[in-house]
Amino acid sequence: MKNIKKAGSRLYTAAAACLLGLCLGLFAEIALTAPAKAAYAASSGANNMNVVFVLDGSGSMYTTDREKLRFEALELFLGLSTESGNYMGAVVFDDGIILQRDIAPIQNRAAKSELSEEVKRAASNGDTDIGSAILTAVRMLKESGSPDLPSAMILLSDGNTDLPKDTSGKKLEESAHRKAAAIDYARQKEIAVHSVCLNANGKAKLEELREISDATGGTCVEVKRAEDLKEVFNQFYNIIYATETMNLVDTKLPRSGELKVPFSIPVIGVKEANIIINTLNADTSYSLFTPKGYGYTRAELDAMAIRAKTFTVIKIEKPQPGDWELVVRGARKDQVKIDMVYNTDLSMRLEEKQTQSEGQKAAWELSAQVWNDAEAVSEEAVYREYPFWIVVTDKATGETEKLDLSAGAGSSVGQYATEGYGKYKVQAFCKIDGMKVKSNVVTLQKANTAPVWNDDPIVIDKKIHLFSKSLLKLDLNTYASDAEDGADGLHFQIVDSTFGEDEVSLEDAALKIKIKKCGDGELTVEAADAAGAVAKAQIQIRTVSITGYLVAAVLLVLLLAALVVLFPVLRSFTAVVRGTVQVLTYGEEGTDQPVTFDGDQGRMVLSRYVHPSQDIGLHLEKCYLNAAEKKDCIYFVSAQGVYSDQDGGQKKKKVCVRAGMEVNISSDMDFTKGIRISYMPYQ
Repeated sequence: MKNIKKAGSRLYTAAAACLLGLCLGLFAEIALTAPAKAAYAASSGANNMNVVFVLDGSGSMYTTDREKLRFEALELFLGLSTESGNYMGAVVFDDGIILQRDIAPIQNRAAKSELSEEVKRAASNGDTDIGSAILTAVRMLKESGSPDLPSAMILLSDGNTDLPKDTSGKKLEESAHRKAAAIDYARQKEIAVHSVCLNANGKAKLEELREISDATGGTCVEVKRAEDLKEVFNQFYNIIYATETMNLVDTKLPRSGELKVPFSIPVIGVKEANIIINTLNADTSYSLFTPKGYGYTRAELDAMAIRAKTFTVIKIEKPQPGDWELVVRGARKDQVKIDMVYNTDLSMRLEEKQTQSEGQKAAWELSAQVWNDAEAVSEEAVYREYPFWIVVTDKATGETEKLDLSAGAGSSVGQYATEGYGKYKVQAFCKIDGMKVKSNVVTLQKANTAPVWNDDPIVIDKKIHLFSKSLLKLDLNTYASDAEDGADGLHFQIVDSTFGEDEVSLEDAALKIKIKKCGDGELTVEAADAAGAVAKAQIQIRTVSITGYLVAAVLLVLLLAALVVLFPVLRSFTAVVRGTVQVLTYGEEGTDQPVTFDGDQGRMVLSRYVHPSQDIGLHLEKCYLNAAEKKDCIYFVSAQGVYSDQDGGQKKKKVCVRAGMEVNISSDMDFTKGIRISYMPYQ
C-alpha cells in the first residue's frame, strides 16, 4: 500500500473552535435537488442501527448478578439511543430460547421501556447454549432488521456453552454447528458481535465469547463484578454508534450540597445530548440551564429524564449550541459522576475516481464530504481544522492501514495507488468535537477483463480399444487465456459434471480423464484470473470403441453370465429403507402439503413421491433417499450438493436424516426454499 499525502495542520485549540462557529454561518447550499438530499440522508443512517441484545438467562445469573444490574446496563444503552430510527430486539436464553423479541422500530420512549420490561420478565434456571442463541439473533437480523441500516449484536453471558444433561453429546455438537453457522452469516453481513463475559465467580471461560467477537470483528470484555456491566454497555454504545463518552465531573458534592457543572454544545452535528448522572442517592436533584439562561421546569426535566436505580439520563433533543449549565443538589460528600454522550446528525460520503491505469498499476482520487442534518458541509475550514483519515483494508489478507486526508475545496481529499488486481475496502473517518463520523464503504480494484475460452463447447472425441491408454490429460492453459495475466495466471475448477470424481478430476490446469471408464458426458469448467473475473466453458467427452463386435458380444455374454451368477448375492446386499418418511416442500409461496410414504428398496428417487407446487431450488428427479448401515437413519443424496441445518453451513452431497429428527435441506444457506424431511423406523 502507498501512503496518501499527509493532511495539513490539526488544530484543536479554542481559536479553531471559534473559527468553526464563524464558518458554519457561511455554509453554501450544494447543487443537489431536495429528493437527492433526502435519499442520501435516509441511506446514511447516522446514529441508527439494527441491534439485538442476546442475554444469558441461565440459573447461574442469579448468583453472578444478584442485583440484576444487567438490566441497568440495558436501560442505559436504550436511554442513550436516539428516540427514533433504531431497530432493536432481544434474545434471552439458557439451554433453549426463553424469549425471542423480534426486531422492531424503536420510535419513542415507551417502545424502549416495553423492550426493557419484556427482557426483565424472562427468567429461567436452565443451562447454557450460546450457539443456538446467536443463530437465533442473526436470523432475526436477517428477517426483520432494516435493510438500510448496519447491524450489531451485544452478547452477555456468565459462562460458556454448558449442557450437562446432554449425555450423548449430540446437543453439544448441534450447538457448535449452530454457532459456526451464525459466525459465518455474521461475517458475510458484517454483523459485529460485541460480547461481555461476567466472570464474577471465576468459573466463566472467556475463550468462547472472545472467539465469537474476534471472528466477527466485535469487541470482547471480561468483567469481574456485575456493577461494571453498565460501563461496558456504555463502551459498546460508543463503539456501535461511533461516538464517545465525555466525563464532565467525577467528584463529591461540596459543603453547600450544590455543584455547578458547565458544558458546551458544538455548533454542528449534535442531534441529541445525553447527560448521564451517576449517583447512589435517590434524593439528588438537578437543574438545567440553556445558553440563553433559561431554566427547565421540574415537569420538563421529568419528561426528558430516564431514571434507573443507579443513574439518570437527561436527553436534550436538538440542543442549542453554546454554553450550558447543570446544577446538581444533594447531600454533602455524595459521590457524583456526570458524563455526556452525543448522538450526532453528522454523516459522511466517500467517493472514488480512478485517475490512472497503467499495466497492473492504478491510482484513485478519494473525496470525503461531511453532511450535517441532510445538508452538505462545504466550508473548507471544517476540513482544515478537524482530522480526516481513511482506513484501507486488503480484502485478501485482512491487512489494514490508516492514512490521513488533506483539506480540499469543500471536502477532504487524497490519492491512493495500488499494484495488481487485489480488492481494497476503503472507509473514511473524521472526529469533530468528540463525534466520530464514518463514511460509506467503497471498494477499489483495477479494471479487469474476464478470461476467454478458445472454444465453447470444447468437444473431445476419443477412439479407444483394448490396448489404448486408460488416462487422458488435457492442459487447460492451451484452451483459455487472459488479456492481463496470460494463460499461466489462470485458476481452473470444475463447477458441474456428469462424471464421478474418480472418473474426471482437475489438478491445477491438468484435466485428468479416465477415458476407458468415464464414457460419454460433459462437464463445466470455470477459469478465474488474479482479479477474480471468471469465464465458463463446457467440455463434452465422446468416446468410441473400435474393438470388434465379436469381442463386444463375448464380453456381453460374459457380463450377462456374471450378472446371473451374482444376482442373488447383489440382491442380498440391496439396502431397504425400513420405516416411514415424511417430506414437506417449501418456497417463496409457503409450504406444500406434507407427503408420508413407507420405505422402499434401493434408491428412492424423490420425484416418485413428491411433486411440489412451486420452485424449491432442488431437482427432485436427481435427489434420492437411501438406507444407511443402521436402521436409525437414512441418507438424502443430491449430486448438486445442498445445505442442511445440522451441518454448520457446509455444503454436502450426502445428508444424514436421523430417526425422530426433522432436517431442513436447501440449495442456499439462507434456507428460503427447500425440503424438510423426517424419518421414523418401524418398531
